Amino acid sequence: MSLIEIRDVHYSYNEEKKAIDDISFDIKKGDYVTIIGHNGSGKSTLAKLIAGLLPIKEGSIRIDGLEVNEENIARIRTRLGIVFQNPDNQFIGSTVKDDIAFGLENKQIESEKMEPIIREYAEKVGLTDYLDYEPQNLSGGQKQRVAIAGILAMKPDIIIFDEATSMLDPKGKKEIKRLMYELAEGDDITIISITHDIEEVLQSDDCVVLNKGKLFMHDTPEKVFADAEKLRRINLDVPFVENIREAFASRKIKLKPDDLEGMVKQLCRYRSNH
Repeated sequence: MSLIEIRDVHYSYNEEKKAIDDISFDIKKGDYVTIIGHNGSGKSTLAKLIAGLLPIKEGSIRIDGLEVNEENIARIRTRLGIVFQNPDNQFIGSTVKDDIAFGLENKQIESEKMEPIIREYAEKVGLTDYLDYEPQNLSGGQKQRVAIAGILAMKPDIIIFDEATSMLDPKGKKEIKRLMYELAEGDDITIISITHDIEEVLQSDDCVVLNKGKLFMHDTPEKVFADAEKLRRINLDVPFVENIREAFASRKIKLKPDDLEGMVKQLCRYRSNH
């Protein structure tokens, strides 16, 4: 069942060039979807259109049948949260506890009911001992976890990660990716992740490839990366499985497409267990 329906969407920041050029595809409920492409391919613009942060000028986006527009945006934002790449720009409260509480206050949750909710979601992201900490005393990875806890406390159906690990150190990236994988496995949350991380793509259910504002590919990661030649045409990296295929080819041993797809699947399973 499609939770998000994107139909014939166009978007321009100016009249000279389209940032999004006639894109249509669906996202199923509960899927972990990665969006990849070069800088300037339209990834973040598309995320902002889905989240209602940019006005849709041509085409339509529907979330569970509800069109993303000015009339419906308040209802849509109760079902969707977005985590941006710079954690320093996301803190609203003076402490971790205040930040998680911010969204609950906007939903007019009674103060006596907020405390257990705050603790529940602080525990989910491993920050129970940091509730009274100020932002400047947290690492980048911890700040991103606070942002995620604040969104989870709102109980959204959809979370968008807009290159949420790109500014973190290796430890912070590992923390956030592990949390994203855990979210994808439980609670029936639909995750949309804009990323340059091939390892993350391999763990997702669905992969969307954008190029110059257009939808270039949309399929499972196994099938996307099995078509390495097509990805190379837009200068995107491919997993080392493709290098293995080429090594076989250099020895005049041909692999069928199904063989290559199977190798990528094995790589996905290996990554998810390590």
